Amino acid sequence: MSDPNVGAGPVTTDQEGTLLPDQEAATLTPAGDTASTISASSASATFDTTAGIQAVQWAENVTITLGEDTFRYQSNGLPNHDLPEKFLIPKNPANQPFSNKTLDDFNVVTTTEYLQESPIDVTLTLHPTYAETVTQTSLGTIGYILSGARLFNDYENMERSVVALDDNITFTFDETGHDHASFVDECNGHPLADGSNYHYHGVPKCITAEIDVAGEHSHMLGVLRDGFPVYGPQGEDGVPMTNADLDACSGHFGATPEFPEGIYHYHLTEDEAPYSVDCYKGVVDASTGDTGGPAGGPGQGGRPPQIDLAAAAEKLGVTEDALRAALGDPQQGPPDFAAAAQALGVSEETLLDALGILAGAPPANGQPPVGQP
Repeated sequence: MSDPNVGAGPVTTDQEGTLLPDQEAATLTPAGDTASTISASSASATFDTTAGIQAVQWAENVTITLGEDTFRYQSNGLPNHDLPEKFLIPKNPANQPFSNKTLDDFNVVTTTEYLQESPIDVTLTLHPTYAETVTQTSLGTIGYILSGARLFNDYENMERSVVALDDNITFTFDETGHDHASFVDECNGHPLADGSNYHYHGVPKCITAEIDVAGEHSHMLGVLRDGFPVYGPQGEDGVPMTNADLDACSGHFGATPEFPEGIYHYHLTEDEAPYSVDCYKGVVDASTGDTGGPAGGPGQGGRPPQIDLAAAAEKLGVTEDALRAALGDPQQGPPDFAAAAQALGVSEETLLDALGILAGAPPANGQPPVGQP
């Protein structure tokens, strides 16, 4: 797989798909704000991220199509950097934490045979708006990285009690340690249990090692679903950012290489959890996402049909109790299918297929939520 910092430059096109020339990052201020610096007092400000999107060295497997107010991100979902030869895949993804388990609790898989393409096709805003209230990130995709892969938050479960990077485990199979397998790889990423949706839970070190320079601010890694940019751990003058330097959402206002006059942006950190982003400080369009939530999902306003949970659990290879726990209490509202899929270690498409739900299909009127008679 190729180096994420090597290629012909940003894959940037207009709405018709015509390749646009590279452009220097423009000086940005919030819409209607002529101040030369940005601060937390700029709440509810709207920014133009076009120049930053064009400045990113997107991988060859990523296509960026610029529109007037939005841009389209497309990739095959696989990172373009090197991956380990093997991964540890929990036999029971719900049996967490994993760091205290034995090798018998995992399948050791060969990456080239197990990892699946998981295409991404999403449209995001070019004018993110800083919100006074925050939105909690859910399990599943929270952002899109220049390598072509996804960014997830820190957690392996909906209770937020298992932090993926702190729960990592490695087994070695020879004296040198060369032959080994880990739950999370050296780039802080891994696939779901079914081999789909490779994603990062923190700093993608194999990318930052190529694009960041000692003594300088990190370069833009990608964007979150609210449209604001995300960076590696280096702040001004290359000083490592810690959680103490950032707000509860792992972000702050400040200048970056792509936005020299400042913008609200997120940092992935290395000091302690959270290593990723626990909440959005920008306005999130509920329609953004890899696959779009099925009818009856959060914010969709519908109700999915009654499901045979026993049959679905058997198809997924999990217990009925584990499936029911992942879907949540039906009395508390419709399931978050993306979060449930993450908890079960499968892709959202696999979960929906097992449940017999067609993504985007209208719900049957009067039918109860999943798991409720």
